Amino acid sequence: MAQRRFNLQAAFATFLIVLNSIYASQLVELGLPFAKGGEPGPAFLPLALCLFIYVAGLRILFEALVCPETEATAEPTPGTVPGLARFGPVAVLVLTALYLVAFPWTGYFISTFCYTLLIALFFNFESSGDLRNAGWKSAVSALAITGFGWLFFVQLFGLFLPVWGG
Repeated sequence: MAQRRFNLQAAFATFLIVLNSIYASQLVELGLPFAKGGEPGPAFLPLALCLFIYVAGLRILFEALVCPETEATAEPTPGTVPGLARFGPVAVLVLTALYLVAFPWTGYFISTFCYTLLIALFFNFESSGDLRNAGWKSAVSALAITGFGWLFFVQLFGLFLPVWGG
């Protein structure tokens, strides 16, 4: 029988739930999630984020404490490209910093497309080991994320985004 124990995943999930609860306690100051006429208000996105984090945190906690640990999940297997997984967090930090620096000069479309393309390319290549396959999947993902992001922020919420830079 598998032993149930409080491991790092359970600690991480608990940490997420506690931080999310602190964040959620401030949502009452934002008012109702929907304004008059059924349009999303200022509390809609933070409330949706909180609900998502609660669901994700509880799922991680449940799997860590209740689900038996099998051989497949006991030891994480390295990615297809050996050694590349070590650089994932550093790559994300560097690419995010470059995105933040480039955004005011290149605008939303160029900086967001390049950022999502490079992030997706890194992780798709790490998991598949096939650069060509990872490349086209990453390009499609980057186009979709950039397009839907613009539609979401500009068309739905009416926010201003620098389109091509300034």
